[in-house]
Amino acid sequence: MLASIAMKRRFHTLKVRVAGLTLIEILVGVAILGVIVAVAVPSMSDLLERRRVIAAAEEVAGILNYAKAETNATNSELDVNFQPDSAMSCAVVAPAVGYNRCQCNRTPSTVCQNSGAVALRLFQLPKTYVKFEAAATWGSLANRYYLKFSRHQSVIEMPDFHVDVTGLKKGYNLRVEVNTIGRVKICSPSAANAITGYGACTPLSP
Repeated sequence: MLASIAMKRRFHTLKVRVAGLTLIEILVGVAILGVIVAVAVPSMSDLLERRRVIAAAEEVAGILNYAKAETNATNSELDVNFQPDSAMSCAVVAPAVGYNRCQCNRTPSTVCQNSGAVALRLFQLPKTYVKFEAAATWGSLANRYYLKFSRHQSVIEMPDFHVDVTGLKKGYNLRVEVNTIGRVKICSPSAANAITGYGACTPLSP
């Protein structure tokens, strides 16, 4: 009888120990989880920014390639406008109509208002995580921020034209280059913030 009671008590004690966790065990588990999260969050943040920069660069490159292909297909002159704006980065492809060109930083319905042109492709990106900016040796076309494509054009009229795409949190960046014959490529302008898989950019002219 006594042996039976003792066995039941031992079994009950063992069951309680197996079923439950001590406070120390819980605290250790929480600490380990905290370390894992602390390591994973920055890595995830880096990954997200790299992906956003790549996506924006590919979209910009796609717009430039589209303009070049459409020009050849329709035998028309097209402008790609990169009007700077404090709230967004943007680009729009539209037929060249005199000097009254479309402006990509307007609302989509008014991008080509009063210009006599129609926007063929528009990309507007709020400056929340990523931004892109066009640069070139603008010459007499300073502050117009556009690149022209025409079917019979043998040389791009904007030397050193490129679009820098930059993450606003970590600074990862890519550059979309257009060489003198209109070939578009994505490259890394800086080794410090380079993204794996993209070669170094061509040095810009002094």
